[in-house]
Amino acid sequence: MTADPKPMTPEDDARVVALVAEVLAAGRPVEALKEAVERLEQEQRPALAATLYEAACYRVPGESYWLHFRMSRIYYRLGRARDDAAFFHAAAVVRLQPDWSGSDQAFRDMFEILQRRGRDRAALDLFRHQMTIRPDRPAATRGQLAPILQRLGEASAVSCAPAGPPDPGARRLHAVVPEETRAAWTCPVFGGEMPYALRSLAQPTVRPAIAVAEFVDAEILLFRNSVVVVDRAGRVAEDFCVGEYPGAIHAHAMALERAGESVESLDADEAVVISDHFPAPNICHFLYDQLTRLELYRRLGVDTGTALVVGPEPEMPAQQEMLRRAGVTRYVGTGRVARVRCRRLWVSGNCRALCHPSHLGATWAMDFIRRTLGGQGRKGWRRLYLSRAKAASRRVANEEDVKALLEPYGFQSIDPGDMRYDAQIAAFRQASHVVAPHGAALTHIVLCPPGAHVLEMFHPLYGTAGYAAQAEAAGIQYAVLVARDWESDAPALNDPSLLATEPSRADDRHIRVDLETLSRYLATVT
Repeated sequence: MTADPKPMTPEDDARVVALVAEVLAAGRPVEALKEAVERLEQEQRPALAATLYEAACYRVPGESYWLHFRMSRIYYRLGRARDDAAFFHAAAVVRLQPDWSGSDQAFRDMFEILQRRGRDRAALDLFRHQMTIRPDRPAATRGQLAPILQRLGEASAVSCAPAGPPDPGARRLHAVVPEETRAAWTCPVFGGEMPYALRSLAQPTVRPAIAVAEFVDAEILLFRNSVVVVDRAGRVAEDFCVGEYPGAIHAHAMALERAGESVESLDADEAVVISDHFPAPNICHFLYDQLTRLELYRRLGVDTGTALVVGPEPEMPAQQEMLRRAGVTRYVGTGRVARVRCRRLWVSGNCRALCHPSHLGATWAMDFIRRTLGGQGRKGWRRLYLSRAKAASRRVANEEDVKALLEPYGFQSIDPGDMRYDAQIAAFRQASHVVAPHGAALTHIVLCPPGAHVLEMFHPLYGTAGYAAQAEAAGIQYAVLVARDWESDAPALNDPSLLATEPSRADDRHIRVDLETLSRYLATVT
């Protein structure tokens, strides 16, 4: 968990002095301090940000919700030695605005700190209090709560779904995709050990069967990205809801409605749900996991071109273009509070039991993606380097050196986020080689021609099998480059063996690519 182990230098000390003077001279010192802390956060210098705060906070009048939020996250990332400070700032966050967007993270941090300290009763009380405010953003999952409830001898910590006799005609289950086994697979690794998250690919993996529930005369409650399915008997169908505690979410929404809260009302002859517990504006999850669920419904004869499609808010132009290409004409985002009455409702079981990505690279999902986006390329000729220079995290610190090394091999640098969506698709369909740090820009590698080479670059303490699973299923020659932390060679930020005792906080750290390692990779593929 330790971050920024780099010791303070005389230059850092002088910078703190100058920043303190700048903050105190500002017209609104508390806002100036927040902005200075945010700048240091963007530079990935959490210890320096903490030093600045500690040097200025007692001279700055007033309180700022977002300053407390920033400091709670900074101290949390700095490790257990800063737990007291992290807890104090998180408590200030939830005291000032318990239902604001940052407060759910503050509640989760507080719960985890109390759990680590063995304060079961305090952790459970915190959880219950937060559930009265935003049950759609719980401080703990069922798995985190279970051992606490067991130790305290309590059976449940949340309200139950509406009781009543089941209606045998309320739903019908359809088996759509059978269980299958993905064969063991591995890939070349350059520069270090195989990232932990990719090691699972070396073993056969079971893709669970997928069933779709068909509900008659049902209702969907949309509540800030939770989706609560209520059958015609008024019972919450928990196994087909999106949200950790759908019964509690339903009860909370009903209470708000009784208190006079406005709830949007919609009607649909037929509706399908593609949402899951990852509603963020991320084109990778939207394309791989959410949009592919349309294929499951189509296999049951549902016309997804006329049905109402319920999914995450399509905030990005690329998401909107994906929906258009998929033929979706009626869509409602889950970010609102609304009731949708449906004569017939279809919900896939993997909305709740998410199995990223594309059901572990399942053929049916890959084929759907390619059909929707115009097909896989036939012959690659472009060599692409995908830049994250404008991203807030996981940038390549020595990117200019990397681009200079790649240029003689015919690579061109692109930022897919700056391109029209059709141009993005064309670039990948024409690509023979792709080199990139991990990020959403790699989403469309499934469109690369068969045999294309893809190199994904990771921080030494981070890795995810998402794109590896896609590449293996798409017949792409995939490899991993393990980089170094962008500014420190300290073991705490570079030694994967330490993950056995300390959880990783490196998923957003910038990286430094070893040019000799990259050269060795290029020698194998060019």
